Amino acid sequence: MNEHLQQSLKNLSYSLRRYHVDDFYLRHTILLDGEADVLDLGGDRLAKRGAFNIDEVSGRAIYANLSPAKNPHVLCRAEFVPFRDESFDVVVCSEVLEHLLDPKVVLTEIFRVLRRQGIALICVPFLNRIHADPFDYGRYTDYYWSQALTEIGFRDITIEPQGGFWTVLVEMVRYLICDKTLSWGPRRTWLINSLALTFARMKTTAITWDHDAARKHDKRDPYGFTTGYGLKAVKP
Repeated sequence: MNEHLQQSLKNLSYSLRRYHVDDFYLRHTILLDGEADVLDLGGDRLAKRGAFNIDEVSGRAIYANLSPAKNPHVLCRAEFVPFRDESFDVVVCSEVLEHLLDPKVVLTEIFRVLRRQGIALICVPFLNRIHADPFDYGRYTDYYWSQALTEIGFRDITIEPQGGFWTVLVEMVRYLICDKTLSWGPRRTWLINSLALTFARMKTTAITWDHDAARKHDKRDPYGFTTGYGLKAVKP
């Protein structure tokens, strides 16, 4: 496990969903050329929510976002990206597609702006809380993503379930505890720290158990649970 991720797990507010998102991007971007042209579609240029930072991978990352508060290089909707065809080597789109009525429109735009042999790296939630930004429209299975990416023209598609039954279970309990601790105040800091340590162990155990279950069942959780999916696809 990445040392930075291991340290992040000790923070009570750091979710296992975020862990799997960070892990996905760290693994799939580590070998990228530092001069690769990267589009972070829907990314936050300043306030990073997890351990992954595309700026540490490429010095040529462009941020596109609808919100000025995210301080993007380009203000735009994900459905209408103002770049020419074949402008980027990599497109990152993290936890964005659930906020759009028709994700396939955005996937088509990603395909358009990628160069040949360009890579799309996408994370989408599944069994994860509804979160408006400003709206939250959908959750889709791996079958949907596989078919949608294939119909658009992507090849070499990899779809990774991000956690399984144990991850989902621990996350639901963690959300409940985090919500309760918001009203506790500084007098109970010692209790919050104790809970953080307990949940760090629970998170690590959940990751291990889900990994073992996936290995025995050809990468699929035998119970059919996951927090979401990491998608990697290539434009031929």
